[in-house]
Amino acid sequence: MELNSDKIKIKDLLELKRKNMISVNPEYQRGAVWKEPQQKKLIDSVLRGYPLPLIYLHHKKEEIAGMKREDLEIIDGQQRINALYLFGENAFKLFDPVKDDKVARFPKFISDLPCPWAHCDYLGLDDNLKEKFDNTELFLVKVTTDNEDEARDLFIRLQAGLPLNAQEKRDAWPGGYTEFVLKFGGKRELARYPGYDFFKKLSNKTDRGQVRQLCAQIGMMFLEEATKGNWMDTGTSAIDDYYYSNLGFDMKSPKVAKFGRLLDQVYELFLGYRGPKLRGHEAIHICLLVDSLSEDYTKSWQTNFISAFDDFRKKSALAKKTKDGEYWFNYGSLTQTQSSNAKTIQERHKFFTNKMFSILQPVRKDNVRTYGQLEREIIYFRDNKKCQVCKSEVAWDDLEIHHVDEHQNGGQTTIYNGVSVHKDCHPKGQAAINFFNKWNSEKEVKENYTS
Repeated sequence: MELNSDKIKIKDLLELKRKNMISVNPEYQRGAVWKEPQQKKLIDSVLRGYPLPLIYLHHKKEEIAGMKREDLEIIDGQQRINALYLFGENAFKLFDPVKDDKVARFPKFISDLPCPWAHCDYLGLDDNLKEKFDNTELFLVKVTTDNEDEARDLFIRLQAGLPLNAQEKRDAWPGGYTEFVLKFGGKRELARYPGYDFFKKLSNKTDRGQVRQLCAQIGMMFLEEATKGNWMDTGTSAIDDYYYSNLGFDMKSPKVAKFGRLLDQVYELFLGYRGPKLRGHEAIHICLLVDSLSEDYTKSWQTNFISAFDDFRKKSALAKKTKDGEYWFNYGSLTQTQSSNAKTIQERHKFFTNKMFSILQPVRKDNVRTYGQLEREIIYFRDNKKCQVCKSEVAWDDLEIHHVDEHQNGGQTTIYNGVSVHKDCHPKGQAAINFFNKWNSEKEVKENYTS
């Protein structure tokens, strides 16, 4: 087999096809399978100056009855050549990135650029664009061999590479949601996207793109607050639509940081867990449940979360074996049919949440999180305008009210549970715990003294 690299202008390639000097061998080639949107985007790529992949041609030389003949048989590139040919024959008009937005799905930066070929067929192009199309050079490889089977073997090898799966295609999309999924889901080929431990160590997804697809699904649910009634499909087309509608997604949004904290929290809950890694549907429902519990309930539920989940898993496994009982009909069966349907996900989550709640018995936080103006004034003057941490005077504009018994632990938003503090002195984390212990200790001393 002899290989020769070459270049050819589009106009010359199309002329060869018109003269039937380029053909396909139907014995091993499929027919034309590209749909018109794919063909339009290829021409759009040419006019934008994007390079096209290599074309492989079998250069056949024959001598019959003393006459010589040369032909080119397509090994790889049939769909591209066909699209170029049809456009050159005025068979279709190109996309307008703005008016055809729902079908074309160009990224925003493309839609914002001028597009002088919008809704033009070949004859509708101005002279400069026609010249650009005609004279664009394509790279090709001419294969010369007397053994037809070698050409066929090359065709098979060229097609043997794994095509991009749906998520790998999304990874190439521009836009904010792509960055969001790569950041949290990770991509091991890229050092800047290590991903979060939740997906690396807890999820059972390991195949190409599956981890990031799961991340995209959980992200959709979290960002759109599904548990507040905004349930959505999470199948392939729904994820594609979400990526496209969120090309301008803001990675600096507070929700992004909150999502990271949620993943870290779930990962910490499962530290040391010895059960099987989380299935996709389990990961989705756990994240949504933990988000709700963290938002509205004290931390008391964390102690029994793993045991409650193990109980749910055990009963689900038994129900799956018998294909009977509430755990099968309300959860197990819903992970097998239409599992990415919004209504199905909602029904599963409702059942999962109810069963987890019955064991966790979480304690709801006080619905009132912040102190009103009058309450702030009462506490401020009660504390003699002094910060209860550093004991120095605090100006009204620098005043914050601290829950002695923290709100996240069930502390009430009452005058008796609030104290004046500087913004910079406001206790958090371990400092808040230390303050609570010290306050109660001093309170106990005072009560013993007065009694």
